[in-house]
Amino acid sequence: MNLSCILLLTTLLSLSLSALGDTAQCSHTFPNGQTFDLSGLRRPYGQRDWYADDRNGNMYYFNVCGDANEVPEACVDLQKSVQAPVFEVTNESDCFWLGQLRSMEWELIDENEPAAGIELYYFDGEQCGGGRARDVRIQFFCDPDAGVGKPLDYYVLEEDCHYSVTWPSKYGCPVSSSSTVGWSFVWWFFAAVSAYILLGSAYNVHYQGATVSTEALPHLEFWREVPALVIEGVRYCQQWVARARGGQLQQYEKVDGVEYEWG
Repeated sequence: MNLSCILLLTTLLSLSLSALGDTAQCSHTFPNGQTFDLSGLRRPYGQRDWYADDRNGNMYYFNVCGDANEVPEACVDLQKSVQAPVFEVTNESDCFWLGQLRSMEWELIDENEPAAGIELYYFDGEQCGGGRARDVRIQFFCDPDAGVGKPLDYYVLEEDCHYSVTWPSKYGCPVSSSSTVGWSFVWWFFAAVSAYILLGSAYNVHYQGATVSTEALPHLEFWREVPALVIEGVRYCQQWVARARGGQLQQYEKVDGVEYEWG
């Protein structure tokens, strides 16, 4: 088998697993029963990261419940190509990573008023003066009228290597448990489909000798028949409904001359 084909499939599989692996659970339920779901703010692999700035012109690039999708060029130039959820690029082209995904924590903005919003913390960032580790919090204030909101609308604050991002958003509001379950199902469904396609295609190319094309897709013949099966099922349902309606009509017409209301 062509070596380039193997390398291509290996790369695609690695990218897919990396995209699925560098994320964290993006909903949280507190002991008081309040549930928050930030899944709608997580930037999937390949999309541009969120960004904001501070009063000094320093830029911040970050993701929600996941590592940043792209390491800033300034960080690459300084050989700081690490996986991190938040990066700071200073106005002097310096670069710092401000936390780690594995140290992500959830807190309420106000424990006495849970509906005020949620705070997402990333700890164990790059060290700064005095040997302290940088950390950052993203404050999602509950604002149903803000929609998704934009962190760029507010300056990032920094004090003693502690950073704070302000972000009014509808996602800062508590949600029902059913909504959380729905988003989780959608996320894992697409993750499962991606893994099925990539792993199945890799198997067909490696073990079945398929070419790197649509012919390598797993169970291709079955999926080709699905549209016809769906159409056939729809037609059957239409015929069944038509027969049912016809039967009801004939039964009604047998009651000659008098209208009855069926209870």
